Amino acid sequence: MTERATAAIPRVTRLFTTPVKGFAVNEPDSVTLERNGAVGDRDFFLVDDKEALISITRTGAFSSWRAQFDRDESVLALSSQDGRVLADKVVEGKAGVFDFWGSRDVSGQIVAGPWSQWLSDIAGQPVSLVRASSPGDAYDETPVTVVSEESVAELARVTNTESIDIRRFRMLINISGVGPYEEETWSGKTVRIGSALLQMKGPVPRCNATTRNPDSGKRDLKVLKLIAEGRGMLPNDFGEDLNMGAYAEVLEPGVVTVGDRVELV
Repeated sequence: MTERATAAIPRVTRLFTTPVKGFAVNEPDSVTLERNGAVGDRDFFLVDDKEALISITRTGAFSSWRAQFDRDESVLALSSQDGRVLADKVVEGKAGVFDFWGSRDVSGQIVAGPWSQWLSDIAGQPVSLVRASSPGDAYDETPVTVVSEESVAELARVTNTESIDIRRFRMLINISGVGPYEEETWSGKTVRIGSALLQMKGPVPRCNATTRNPDSGKRDLKVLKLIAEGRGMLPNDFGEDLNMGAYAEVLEPGVVTVGDRVELV
């Protein structure tokens, strides 16, 4: 563990979820963690006309759209910053298996109805909505990710950047009260957050999604370049890359709430 700058008790500061991968993040006060991650997080994802994954790395068209999904009524609602609302029942259609960046396959069903037309109009290219067969399965590597405010602040400090919006990293659990990059040293350790128990994994290699403004979706900050300048290439579970934050898996389901303590077990 790295030395902490203060004696503060590590706590959860923000939680980021979205029912549809690549859309604007919601900030709930608490989440229920199950084995597949936070309930209501990443139940859906998008694919193109060749059924290849579309995410924020490929387009920022959906960054200003917020998604809400009512599981009981099976109704998905999308709202834009300019007041537009698109909502309809989720009716599952064609089943398939979809490649997530070559690291894992995700089973799902393409959603029927008006969704393909609505989303294609927003993106300016053919887009289909897919509901993951297992709720919350539309994650990249692990169901949970963790990053500290200290890590993001340190990156801004060493690169003389005025500020870096932590939303750019789209991590489920945001914490404070640790040393810069300390969360990346917890690989193999167990961490109690709220009533949930996590198994920490290695650092998260970052992609071009971080360069997009969380509100507009436009590329306006060269975050990968900043990580290269401020930290350089560092080891992770896949080799070496530009890292920020850490992966985690759920050992014991539970509830995580903003303000909860983060305790190494």
